[in-house]
Amino acid sequence: MSQVLEAKEINSMADVEIGQIVYSSWGYDQTNIDFYKVIRKTAAMVELRAIGQKYLESTSSMSEYVVADADNELFETDYVKREIAVKNNWEIVGEDDGVSDYVRARYAAVSKHRAQFSNGRLAVKFASYKYGWSWDGQKLHQSHWA
Repeated sequence: MSQVLEAKEINSMADVEIGQIVYSSWGYDQTNIDFYKVIRKTAAMVELRAIGQKYLESTSSMSEYVVADADNELFETDYVKREIAVKNNWEIVGEDDGVSDYVRARYAAVSKHRAQFSNGRLAVKFASYKYGWSWDGQKLHQSHWA
């Protein structure tokens, strides 16, 4: 069962709402689906927070239908200078020796993108191979290798 949302025309930043879900579908030998929600907007940009997905039904051993899980906000971890982690109030999840300038920190998976509009949808470019569009709530099909 999908989370059907009322399809809404999005033709300008005035139509973009905080909490709006964006998805990307990308891949070469498989189809990856990633979800994001709008957490801030300016006159020309949107700031997106990566969120998880819920599995609805399998279509084979290596594919399924998914929908966004807006309450499941995703995080990234990386080695950064201790001062940066402290300044940004990031959670320190690992230290090599306690005296190193670098720590492993956990922080929100957030990115900023120029907003574009096409066929009544918000569109963003993540990378040369990955674009995103406003999501209408319908289930999406993804596939993968083992």
